Amino acid sequence: MNNLLQRILTGVIAGTAAIAAIVYSPYGLMLFCALVSLLGLVEFFRLNEVEKIYSRSLLLMTGLLWAAYLGIYLTEYSAGKELLIWKSLLLVLPLLSIIVLFHVKEKQPLRSIGTMVTGLLYCYLPLLLLFSLSFPEESYDYRIPLGILLLTWGLDVGAYFVGKAIGKHPLYPRISPKKTWEGSIGGALLCIGLALAFEFTDFASEGIAFNWIIVGGIIAVFSQLGDLVESMFKRSLALKDSGSILPGHGGILDRFDGTYISLPFIYFYLSLIG
Repeated sequence: MNNLLQRILTGVIAGTAAIAAIVYSPYGLMLFCALVSLLGLVEFFRLNEVEKIYSRSLLLMTGLLWAAYLGIYLTEYSAGKELLIWKSLLLVLPLLSIIVLFHVKEKQPLRSIGTMVTGLLYCYLPLLLLFSLSFPEESYDYRIPLGILLLTWGLDVGAYFVGKAIGKHPLYPRISPKKTWEGSIGGALLCIGLALAFEFTDFASEGIAFNWIIVGGIIAVFSQLGDLVESMFKRSLALKDSGSILPGHGGILDRFDGTYISLPFIYFYLSLIG
């Protein structure tokens, strides 16, 4: 099976499963976010050769945070309960520092703590933001997280196929020699085109108080920068892919690199407009 066919099949199967889960209930979205964040952390730790005692500790902490989120929605959701989860993130850094303190073989504590915190901010926080955006008025609305993901996937699809068809001018050859300006512009146009279409569909009905075109513009810029950031990570480690869990795509970091970077900017924009 060639790489393109693998890529398409994986995208269709995984994408359909993700969409169905997100539309079905908040628990489906929570499962999706938990898997993407935790599997991303596993890849991040493996790439950076983080010791097992550290990676297991942080994975346990983030897993417990997702479990706490689940507890909120199995009982009764409230903004105050969700805020408690956010405040609990403040405990992660001191807890990690204490774990490093008692690891007798540790020779570079600052580097170890810094790598773990970077992994947490890079892989976990964006998915927590995505899940939070699904409750704009203390009731679940799948359109916001699903729309963000569809725009990001549309960007990737457009950039890939336009780049393959007419790409000639390298976008950033020092980091990613195969990416082209043509592919970047093609992906951005498809992303913004989809965002414009959202304005005339159920995605823009009452309850979603923001402009999809602005969100599409944020994704078109920062998702592509996120792709380059992950390429920078891999290039520094002389790797082609972050993993192989998604045939034709590589690893979780390869597939969601743009999402990890763009979501904080989207969340910031939505915070500004209330």
